[in-house]
Amino acid sequence: MKSIKASYLRQIVVGAVLFISLSICLSQEFKIHSIDKNGAIYWQNPFAVGVVTVESKDNLPQSWRIGKNYFSTNVVDCASLVFDSSNKYYRLTIVDISTNSPNHFTNLVYSYGIFETIAGMYTSTGGQDRVNYWKPQFEGGPATNATLSRPHIAFPDPYNNIILVDEGSDSVLKITTNGLIYTFAGTHVRGFNGDGPDYATNLNLYLPNGGWMGKDGTFYILDKYNKKVRRVDTNGIMTTIFTTTASIDRGLWVKSDESEIYFSATSAIYKWTPTGGVVLVRSGFSDLANILGNESTGDLYITDRNTHRVYKLTAGGSLITIAGNGTTTGGGEGYLATSTGLNRPRGIWFLPNNGYFICEHSPGNRIWYVDPAGIIHLWVNGDSSNVPPRGEGVWFYNPSVKKITKVRWVTLDCEGNIIIVESDIGYVRRIRFSRLAYN
Repeated sequence: MKSIKASYLRQIVVGAVLFISLSICLSQEFKIHSIDKNGAIYWQNPFAVGVVTVESKDNLPQSWRIGKNYFSTNVVDCASLVFDSSNKYYRLTIVDISTNSPNHFTNLVYSYGIFETIAGMYTSTGGQDRVNYWKPQFEGGPATNATLSRPHIAFPDPYNNIILVDEGSDSVLKITTNGLIYTFAGTHVRGFNGDGPDYATNLNLYLPNGGWMGKDGTFYILDKYNKKVRRVDTNGIMTTIFTTTASIDRGLWVKSDESEIYFSATSAIYKWTPTGGVVLVRSGFSDLANILGNESTGDLYITDRNTHRVYKLTAGGSLITIAGNGTTTGGGEGYLATSTGLNRPRGIWFLPNNGYFICEHSPGNRIWYVDPAGIIHLWVNGDSSNVPPRGEGVWFYNPSVKKITKVRWVTLDCEGNIIIVESDIGYVRRIRFSRLAYN
């Protein structure tokens, strides 16, 4: 692999630490803007959308050690360094992941590294639909020693714990940053015992299979068979926002001020407001999966498994196909997303460059990346084998090797790591946002 060559090099000495800012052919000088004694290092003039990597070494003859990655989208952005008493050299490098660069996809791929499991334990009898595999001894133990019960969706909270909706155990679980697992909501007993307010771990859920994380850490639960949307506030208190007579299934998106809540039934999208209650937004879909909203535009992004398409529903009511050709074949790597056959798309999640991931449930079992120009790329391949996690501990990218199965959801955590939920066999996987080398 070739090293990135610098067009500009700048050194700034602060105490015992030497900082180097490395620019890569920018029209304006990419450089360190300021550094404070607490380790906050600000840079300016990055690419419009880039990945900045912090590197370090103890003395100049050594090779650079690759450190944390950061998405950079603003004129001035920031990283955080941990100082110690020894002398160190630090530098920042940046690559372009916008379509301004012909290498944008390669730059993004090489910004990611190791594939690993962060929750779930294989059992030969596990994975049955609507079966509860939770055991009391899992509580507070390593998340990789817990058997999950067809988990559906996961989100990072503001502290980067992962909040996981575990349908079959009638609960929502929390995977902490140090790898432990706890019950976040539900009692692991299926049913209904009240709307609250009460501690979330005192109230029953009934096969929850959707969720949404608010910016402040408030979590919303799609309590499917109780036909309720629940709120768990930052103090762990759960209340019911509304109950509906409409079918309720899978997709949930909540506006940050809670003025609008969207949810999906099998063939329709509904909206709830505090004054208007539940109203139909649009019907005529086939088998809806997840939905995602854009607060700045009012658009909704919708995955429909049986039409094999991903749609954008504009604020004005227009339904536009953004991925999928309506079949399961055709197109693929390097083709337009709209010319490519998707096989039961399930989840969608956007990156800072306006590209996005699509995951397919079985029999598709793949994760695709659609770049900002609408070109599709195979990110991770898979099959329906329901075998224990594959590709563990090695670089994630190898489209010829099948590494995932029955994916329900893909998202980014607070540090840019990719979080993947493999449902039937019950695993949560992570692709680290940490490069192994430069391409």
